[in-house]
Amino acid sequence: ITKAMSGPVKTDSDNSDSKNGKNPTSGGDVNAPSTTAAYYEKGSAELATESALTLAKIQHRLKLTKKNERLVLVLVGLPGRGKSFIARKLQNFLTWRGSDCKVFNVGKYRRHAAEGACDANFFDTKNSAASNLREKVASLALEDMLKWLDEPFENDANGNGAPSFRKDRVGIFDATNSTKARRDWVLRECTDVVKRAGKTTGVVFVESICDDEELLRENYRTKMSNSPDYKDVDPEKAMADLLDRVKKYEEAYETIDDDSKSYIKIFNLSSKILVNHIYGRMAKSIVPALMAWNIGTRPVFICRAGQTMNEFDRATLNCRLSRGENLGEHGKNFRDELFNFMRDECLDFMRRRREKIAFSPNLNTGTSISGLVNQFSRDVSESGHDVDEEYVGADGIT
Repeated sequence: ITKAMSGPVKTDSDNSDSKNGKNPTSGGDVNAPSTTAAYYEKGSAELATESALTLAKIQHRLKLTKKNERLVLVLVGLPGRGKSFIARKLQNFLTWRGSDCKVFNVGKYRRHAAEGACDANFFDTKNSAASNLREKVASLALEDMLKWLDEPFENDANGNGAPSFRKDRVGIFDATNSTKARRDWVLRECTDVVKRAGKTTGVVFVESICDDEELLRENYRTKMSNSPDYKDVDPEKAMADLLDRVKKYEEAYETIDDDSKSYIKIFNLSSKILVNHIYGRMAKSIVPALMAWNIGTRPVFICRAGQTMNEFDRATLNCRLSRGENLGEHGKNFRDELFNFMRDECLDFMRRRREKIAFSPNLNTGTSISGLVNQFSRDVSESGHDVDEEYVGADGIT
């Protein structure tokens, strides 16, 4: 570069320090890394140092990540926000994972205490008699939940109140829990050091927030068709009553804003999720599950693989391919029948979708041994007749 430039150029070699093998900026050997480079190179090789500040910051996390055999998930949200849907999904999921899980729906207690359904006036904060009854049924539901959490397990083989092993127990408190005072009360009852001595219980709030008007309308229609409060009620009257009920709840509703508590906020049924002080099993299992769930429906087929050739047949035919590539006669017949079945099922699914909305789904499957995608698509005309079809396989075996 210096040769290409006109005139004399002073290079680093003209510096006396450089001539002596010194770095002019650091005063050290030119071959030694600079201070900045050394800082990044050593990275996390040094032992971590603890300070009073870091220890204080971590104490709250340590408190929330204790191994609790009992966990309470407190649902929060206005009517029609999918709380009971979330509760049922959580119950099924946690039971599948091996925990004992039970939902305590305050609405059931309320209908039993009120001897039937209740209209919107029952939820008016100015209705003192109804307010007292709502507080009573919430207390009964919470009391039953805590009793269930503390019950000995059925596998109590020692006869001394200590089971041979314990599974996690998760109680789901399904109610609006729409005010800060109500949530603080639930938290106190679950964690009181005197009442709950020796029965450590974790508490996490799960708030469902929905401001999508179309989604809300769909939720309201679902609630009207399933809730015992609107059984045999004219749809228009039911909708008017439900909207009135929501309005009365909105007058006193307080969203969760206390960051000292553990909570999960779900927006528009998992389009966005906000978590605060969520660690351990909550972060590893429940949060991903909440992110994955949605209100969409679609068919899911679970099928065993077709029968493969046994070792004798493989040896006789001198087959050196993997077992997965060697379908026997029955396996090939099953493969062909499965294709015909799925073709009909998928076409029917596509037709039903198109009847409802202008939606044309592509059907992608992963049936090849290499994991390559096999795409099956077929356009169906408005009259329902097939106008074009394309079958694309992979590996020549699907």
